[in-house]
Amino acid sequence: MDIKIIDNFIKSYDLDEINFQLSQANWKLHSSLPGDSDSFLMWDVSHIKYFNKTLYNKIQREIGVDTELERIYFNGQHSGREGELHIDGCDITALIYISEYHPNWGGFTQIVHSIEEQFIVPPVQNRLLLFDGNMYHKGYSYSYQKCPMRISLAYKLKIK
Repeated sequence: MDIKIIDNFIKSYDLDEINFQLSQANWKLHSSLPGDSDSFLMWDVSHIKYFNKTLYNKIQREIGVDTELERIYFNGQHSGREGELHIDGCDITALIYISEYHPNWGGFTQIVHSIEEQFIVPPVQNRLLLFDGNMYHKGYSYSYQKCPMRISLAYKLKIK
């Protein structure tokens, strides 16, 4: 799968519902790689119908092939809490950027196809990013401590 970006992916009422769900989040520390000391926040929402039915069906329509869910979770990164380059080990990773964004903040997703070919995707609110989950990638936090937490919603998918 190539990298695919869909802006204005969901309606404002979906963002409202997501933010309502986030107000009840049960965040846990997580890292990109086992033994990694730099951790960020994660909240698994695989069991919540809104995420595993309503939003998943919208993502499924964009992908255009049948998939099955492996896992759905939020990533939360405060300034200085970077991930590591890693692969997800799934056929497709779908990210929806949730938090507000300003170009000065950074917070990019880096996707590495090769040393010579890398993609930098700004985390524009309400953007859906689809890419091969076996490509190395990394989420960067926002640059400044005064910035809000950078929040994305990740779907790990297998092609049927």
